[in-house]
Amino acid sequence: MADIKDRLAGTAQNAANKARDFASEAGDKARGMANKAENAAGGVIDTVKEKAQDVAAGAGDLAHRARDTVQDWASSAADTAGHARDRAQEMATTAYHKAEEYGEDVTHLIRRYPMQSLLVGFGIGFLLAQAFRRNA
Repeated sequence: MADIKDRLAGTAQNAANKARDFASEAGDKARGMANKAENAAGGVIDTVKEKAQDVAAGAGDLAHRARDTVQDWASSAADTAGHARDRAQEMATTAYHKAEEYGEDVTHLIRRYPMQSLLVGFGIGFLLAQAFRRNA
């Protein structure tokens, strides 16, 4: 019986050693997997950081391009407004000179034909008086 007890004790000792070896091997594998997971997570974090920096740089470039475009549009609008102002000034000057010439022509005509001009003035005044009298 002592022989069986020794065999059972040896078997129990072998089982305990095997369990200890298995637990040690499982711990080593778990540590290895944890290290791999940590390295993979670090790689993902680095990739995310790089992508975030790329997005930030792209957004900065887009903002600079938008600012440059707005400045170009503002400059173009200012140039167009300047041209419009110059054109309006030219037209006003031309209209002033035409009116001045017309006034000189009328003055010359009245001096040349004073009686006829006086009669035309009276006729126009009479017609205007009749028109206002009918409307009132």
